[in-house]
Order: sequence, then C-alpha cells, then structure tokens
Amino acid sequence: MHIAAGRAQQGRDRPRLRAFFLFLAVAMLLRAPGFTAAVLDPDEGLYLVQAQAWLQGGWPFVAVFDMHPPGAPALLAVALALIADPIVAARLLGIGAVAATAALLHAIAWRLGGDRATGLAAGLLYVAATTIPGGLATNTEILFAPFVALAALLLLGEASRAPRAGVVLAAGLSIGAAITIKQVAAIEGAALWLTMIAAAWRAGRIGVRQVAVLAAVFALGAGAPMLTLGVGYWVAGQGEAWWQGNIAAALAYLDAPITTPGARAFVALVLPWLAGLVLLAWGVALPDAPARAAARWLWPWLLAAALAVMAPQKFFDHYALILAPPLSLLAAFGLVALLRQAVVPPFRRCGFAVLLALAMAVPVAGMLLPKLATGLGLRGADPVREVARAAMANLAPGEALFVANWHAVTYALAGMRPPTRFPFPLHLMGVAPRLAGVDTATELDRVLALPPGVIVVDPGRWWGLRPEARAAVEAALARDYVLAATIQDGPGPVEVWRRR
Repeated sequence: MHIAAGRAQQGRDRPRLRAFFLFLAVAMLLRAPGFTAAVLDPDEGLYLVQAQAWLQGGWPFVAVFDMHPPGAPALLAVALALIADPIVAARLLGIGAVAATAALLHAIAWRLGGDRATGLAAGLLYVAATTIPGGLATNTEILFAPFVALAALLLLGEASRAPRAGVVLAAGLSIGAAITIKQVAAIEGAALWLTMIAAAWRAGRIGVRQVAVLAAVFALGAGAPMLTLGVGYWVAGQGEAWWQGNIAAALAYLDAPITTPGARAFVALVLPWLAGLVLLAWGVALPDAPARAAARWLWPWLLAAALAVMAPQKFFDHYALILAPPLSLLAAFGLVALLRQAVVPPFRRCGFAVLLALAMAVPVAGMLLPKLATGLGLRGADPVREVARAAMANLAPGEALFVANWHAVTYALAGMRPPTRFPFPLHLMGVAPRLAGVDTATELDRVLALPPGVIVVDPGRWWGLRPEARAAVEAALARDYVLAATIQDGPGPVEVWRRR
C-alpha cells in the first residue's frame, strides 16, 4: 500500500517538475536581455552593495543603509557567494525566483480545480508579465513573490477543510520571509489568511476559538522572521540601525517629496503591458463553473495586491509586478473558460496556443522592441561598467571611491567598499534627509574630507537632490580634482574626477 501511494505521489510530482523546468527555460529566454545592462533599476544595485558588504562581515543598515528589510541583500549574498560577477548573480537569482513563482502558480491552479492547460497558462503568463517595464531587474517584487505564492498554496489548500495549525504556521512563516524582503507583503498575507478563514467559517468547520488560535499562529509565523532579525541587531548593539532602516525610514518615506507618476499615470503606463492578462481575466465571468469557483478565491488576493501597490503612496513601474501572480491565475482560468464557451473541442488546443501566445507577446514585445532597436545592448559598452573601469583605473591603492550621484552598483562592479553607510544618492543627498536618520550634511562633509581619490558625478542627475549637497560636491571638485574621464550615458555624460 505504501509503495503504491509513493508511486502515485511520484506520478503527481513529475508534471510539476516538468512544468518548473519549462518555466525556468522560458524565464531564461525572456529575461536574457537583462544581462546586457548593469543597471535596470537603481535599487537592485544598492542590494548588491549591501550583499557584498554582508559577505565581508558588514550587516545591512550598519555597513550599508537602506529603507528596505534585509531579505533582498540576504538572497543576493547567497547568489554572490556562488557567482562572482554581481550582475550575473543578480539576474540568475531573478530568473530562479520567477520560475519558482510560476511553478507555485501552476500548483495553485491545480488546487483550485484547474486542469493542465490552466496551470500551464498561469505559470507562462506570469513569466511573461515579469518583463513589463522595471521587471527585468531582480527587485523586491520579484524576490518576495515565491514566498507569497507558497503561502497562498498552503492557505487555499486549507480552505476546503478544518485548517491545521501547523500548515497555517508554515504559511505565516512564508509571509514572514516575504516581509523581510518588502513590508507590503503583509497586506497580501492578511488577505490570503482571511480568505481561508472566511471559507472555513462559512462551512462551519471552525468557531470563534479556532479563529483566535489560527490568528495567533499565523501572526506568530508572519512576525517571527522580522522579530528575530530585530533581536539579533539589538543583541549586537545595533537596534537603532535596525529600527531606522525597517520602521522609521519606511514611515518617513510616506511623506518624502519624491517625484513619481501619480496613480492615474501609473495605471496608464502599466495597463498596456498587462492588457492581455486583464482581458483574459474577464473570462471568469462566463458561465464556467471551475473559473467562477476559482475567481472567488483569487479576487481578494488581487485586491490585496492592488492595496500593496498603493500603500507606499509612490508609483514606480515595478510596483505593478505585485499584481502579476493573482492576475496571471485569473487570466489562466479566464482563458480556459473562454475556450470552453466559445470554441468547439477540435480547435481548443489551437485556440489555447494562440490566445496564450498573444497575451504573453504584449509585455514581451514592450520590453524587447526598444532593445532590438539598440541592438539588445550588444553594440556598445555598458556605461555603468565603463564608469567602474575608469574609476578603478584612476584610484591609487588605499584611496576611496565616492559615487556622488550615480548608480550605487558602481561600488560593487569596482569591488570597492563605499566611504559612507549611505551609498544611495537619495539617502545621503536627497530632499528627504529624515530617511537616513542622521545629519546627512555632516556625513557628506565627512566623506569629502577623507578625501576620496575619485568622485563620480552625473551632471544630468542633480535634480531631486538637495542644492546645498550639490554645491558641496561641486566646490570640492573645483578645488581639489581634475576631470579624468567622461563616459556617455544616453543624453548626457558621466564624469570621473581624480584628486590632483
């Protein structure tokens, strides 16, 4: 009997394993253009600088400050421990995260009553959706998605029975891991837990006492990872750094005068790339029983994802990636429902392939066509790598490199430790100094007084930074530095200045 059960389990696992490798191959293919550019999103570069410092013994927030939890640099540190090139390490980690999320969506589709086509569509649509603007970078939204999807798989599986505390705890821990990457993952976790509880309550499987117990269990799991990190920092005497990076800076960010597209502009920019998913998702409104049953579980998740997008009150394009997992599932069920209702059986396989290809082509074409026009970045040298090489060539042994208002990843590419805890220009010289939690003017004066052997500036990127910070850097350049190299980047040059 046990042998037969084991063989049955193996039979169920093989399609899932094959699906994962398919998603991995497609993710590698579609995300390959991201390998040509060192900077796809500046935040990714900061995580790499944190990861390198961590591998050298410097904790996040203490050695390199950021206002995100340390989960992203932790994952990147693992990747960097295995792969020396920081850009390759980051991009491969992103591919792995996308493939893992796609495989989990495939499993969720099966759990919600979908068939093989539904699971396949859910995973492939997600892989394609991650190529929307800002999606090729290994950003937080890419990295926390597998943990949210795993929690969804566990919690939705418990919705059809009396929920087990152990499974709910595991789901909470998965959400907790997601929160250590970006705090807004808590919103999706709460919605998924409430969806499970509501289903179990309506079916009469749990009462008030069980709800209270499951709430405590889920909260314990969701809070444990971040609480453990906080205790670790406190024991090491760095509790203030942990508080500023995880809590205070996040709150200050809500009021920070950082210019981003407004909500309506964000929708107008993002909607064209997600149009295929949105249109297919309407298929769940058709008289198709499996699609309608699945939609009841997925709408709350999608609503929570939308709230997570809006929570920071800033609207960067990569925030749309939070919508992709539940929207891909809805689109997959809608696609299959549409075929069942509108296409006769002999043509459904062909119709499935055509509709799936069209929906995937929308975001992929939006990413690929502009890159094809410039030769996929293969025709010329990458400006960020060129700046890093120029900086290294002009540094004497023991001298510090200061990247004043250019990409922080320059430190990682040059193999240099930043001369400040605040290598991200926005934190050191930005218009919201409360993010850093220190006197940033004094910190900038300290850095310039070292003095750095090389300073990198981009004259076209002074906007959004404090005028007095710009004046301090420009005064130091005029007094003590000579222009050593100029690297063209898009419409303007990046300047590498060497101390006289």
